[in-house]
Amino acid sequence: MTPTRAISAAFFVSGAAGLIFEVVWFHRFGLVFGESVDVTSIVLASFMGGLALGTALVGWQRRRLGNLLRAYAALEVVVAAAGLALTYALPHLPPQTGHLTRLVASSAALMIPTTAMGATLPVLVGSGSAGAGTFGSVLGRLYGWNTLGAVCGAMAAELVLVERVGVVGSAYVAALLNLCAAAIALRLSDRVSPVPPPAAEARSDAPPRAALLACSALAGGTLLALEVVWFRFLSMYVLTTTLTMSVMLAVVLAGIGLGGLAASRWIQRGGATSAPIALLAGCSTILSYLTFQWLTHGTQIAEWYRVAWLACALTLPTSFLSGVLFTALGQALRESWARTGDRHDVRAASQLTLANTIGAMCGAPAAAFVLLPMLGMERALFAAGVLYAIAGSLALRANGSRTAAAARSPAFVLGATALLLSLGAFPFGLMAGKYFARVAQPYSGDGSVVIATREGPSETILLMQQLWLGQPVYSRLVTNGFSMTGTAVPALRYMRYFAYWPALLHQAPLRRALVICYGAGVTAGAVLDLPALERVDIVELSRDIVSMSDIIYSPRSHPLHDPRARLHIDDGRVFLQTSLDRYDLITGEPPPPRTPGAANIYSREYFQLIYDRLAEGGITTYWVPVARPDPGTDVNTIVRAFCDVFDDCSLWNATPFDFMLAGTRHATGPVSAASFAEAWSAPARASRLREIGLEEPEQIGATFIGDARFLRQLTGDAPPLTDDFPQRLRPVSGRPSLSDPHYPADPAVVEMYRRALDPVRARDAFASSDFVKRLWPPGLIAASLRRFDEQRIINRVLWEGGKPLAQIEDLHALLVGTSLRTLPLWLLGSDDVKERIAETSTERSSSTDYASALRALVARDYLRAAAYFGEAERRGLQSETVRPLQVYSLCLAGDLDTARLLARGAVARSDAAQHFWDWLRRVYGV
Repeated sequence: MTPTRAISAAFFVSGAAGLIFEVVWFHRFGLVFGESVDVTSIVLASFMGGLALGTALVGWQRRRLGNLLRAYAALEVVVAAAGLALTYALPHLPPQTGHLTRLVASSAALMIPTTAMGATLPVLVGSGSAGAGTFGSVLGRLYGWNTLGAVCGAMAAELVLVERVGVVGSAYVAALLNLCAAAIALRLSDRVSPVPPPAAEARSDAPPRAALLACSALAGGTLLALEVVWFRFLSMYVLTTTLTMSVMLAVVLAGIGLGGLAASRWIQRGGATSAPIALLAGCSTILSYLTFQWLTHGTQIAEWYRVAWLACALTLPTSFLSGVLFTALGQALRESWARTGDRHDVRAASQLTLANTIGAMCGAPAAAFVLLPMLGMERALFAAGVLYAIAGSLALRANGSRTAAAARSPAFVLGATALLLSLGAFPFGLMAGKYFARVAQPYSGDGSVVIATREGPSETILLMQQLWLGQPVYSRLVTNGFSMTGTAVPALRYMRYFAYWPALLHQAPLRRALVICYGAGVTAGAVLDLPALERVDIVELSRDIVSMSDIIYSPRSHPLHDPRARLHIDDGRVFLQTSLDRYDLITGEPPPPRTPGAANIYSREYFQLIYDRLAEGGITTYWVPVARPDPGTDVNTIVRAFCDVFDDCSLWNATPFDFMLAGTRHATGPVSAASFAEAWSAPARASRLREIGLEEPEQIGATFIGDARFLRQLTGDAPPLTDDFPQRLRPVSGRPSLSDPHYPADPAVVEMYRRALDPVRARDAFASSDFVKRLWPPGLIAASLRRFDEQRIINRVLWEGGKPLAQIEDLHALLVGTSLRTLPLWLLGSDDVKERIAETSTERSSSTDYASALRALVARDYLRAAAYFGEAERRGLQSETVRPLQVYSLCLAGDLDTARLLARGAVARSDAAQHFWDWLRRVYGV
């Protein structure tokens, strides 16, 4: 291998190591300081600041470097040693030290390895070039290969390293790669001719040089700002897991790296003019935004190749031109120094990189805190086009006395014309009219519409509502393209359940509670339903999520307007680390586990923090999303992590899609039956319990799935999710999990899920569970056993939806064998929310008559129900259920003659209708 190729290979390896270390450090910072956009911006600024400092120091101390390859080898050793030390030091910072103090100290420590990283490019460029004639070619080649190495590092960390060897093990791999790069450099250090000492410095031609550096800074800042905007935009269409984010980053880096390599070849042939390239970068930014609507389709995309295509369509052209621009600016800057008699390549490379890095350091926070909140994604992209126009004018000015001639060159005229036309015809309104509508489309099938949007520093939020008779049935928060939370009845059921379940079983009334992740405020509102509650601390990472509550709730029902509620804008894990308070209840509405950064609040170490913050006898409840194919999550690793901390862990069926883990800190019992049933005596709480299908105390026990013994059998050999192995959330082939990407195609997964949900098995487990016997009122255990049959119906209706004709056997069993009202209403395709809207509406229509009929039917007023069904049909309601339910109501009322008369005109137009009429014929002879 020639020295040139060997140096390129060393820098490729160094680039891979740098990205692996970056993944490791950002993960460690997230554990210690949280995943807030403020902390992320500070860490990123520190990272970029270290790179800038390294380039500045090299430019300042260039005469003392001696053999540049040996200097480079020393820098790689520093990166390896300091990188490993930082990896170990971050988690051991004292949590009670001031947050700002810890962050400043950690950021300062981060700058040690990043300063060494920043110095490597100028040093290697200086070692590989021999003057202005080859400078740009060497710069582009090294810059390109280093960036392509970063692509490999990012994907290796995501796909292999973190999963196989953990976060700490990945740091060791990165350090080993740094040492390999150092070894290559040392081996070559005696074979490469030393660079001639620089000539005396001159100070002429400063304005063009200043313009080039300003252009480099502006280009770096614009590209980093664009990365933030691009990733926010793409996050609306892909399932934002660490894999999809890594793929998007890899595409951008690949574009930059390929651009650097292309510019290297171009400069060898005498080309590469920076001003037209900057203008074309602005043009490509706008055109990519416009053409994205035609080049891509779909939402909630998880397949890596589809994610890569979306990223290519939006980011690749501008990323490629950015790599070309950086190299072309370097060549122009080197030529500027050469005209003054200074032929020191290290100085030119360090100045170029310093300016570009300082710009990049400012670009990301500017996008997060200024462009996105103030302008939104669409106008931010327009602003990027304008910034590239300014960068092009700065590059043009750097031609000095040749500026006029350069402005008349065909390349510049073409670039300027294309950018001006793009800015003039910018498709304002495309975001609201096309792209937001595409994001909302998967959730608009039931008539839901977007009523508000918000683009904040960390997410884009669409607030959707389903309206009926002019009133909201439910609200949904679509955050970065994914429905994170909402107020539909199934969501109300499991989120309220997180608060009501522990309130029933805690030995004393709950007085202090902590809700981590506010979401739509449902769990916080349920906690505030508890009359003895004195204070609830609510921790939410995003102010924008909280602000949406002002639209969802009226001032009187707003959870945050309750004087007992204390809102903390903070990371939930950091709050637990730094708080000294203890709580009777800790619960919340966490995001899905595969959301970037969310693994930190599902790990064993996190659950230990929860345990430590519980008061003696305190209870925690935690969400377990199951039976969801995308993004695939091995929730068994979460269950195992939870049970490693809570010896009395148990699993409960809040909904068939949303299980609940419960654990206690030495809770004692049992509570009295009177205390347990007290909630159903309080009208307000009883109403909210009935609304979510918990009409009687015995129904709580029927949601039981299993205790600690069952959970250890269920999870088998699944390892616990830990801070060091966050990728254990990714399902492993051959090891079934309750939530798996192959569900329902994988028979083993289906069998595991059915076994967990099986009410017959659960009933036997409930009757024999030592955990239940310890906390449950003895008399209530036996009374709860018969409710497991109803739980089977709840599972079915929540899974399939209300289909009264197909589910007529279940509906009939409930109406004639129980006094329940909510569950029969669900089977009929309605719920308490819709019934309240119909009851309070001043409108009289077929829809309100139908709602009145359903309400009368579940109240067992069968003749009144039949009359309302008939009136709804006379008013023209087109529904295949109207006539069958009218006939059925008459049968229940005993009026079989009228039922037979009406049945003669009925036509079965579906399998469900045929099933209904066959059943009615068998049971009532109609």
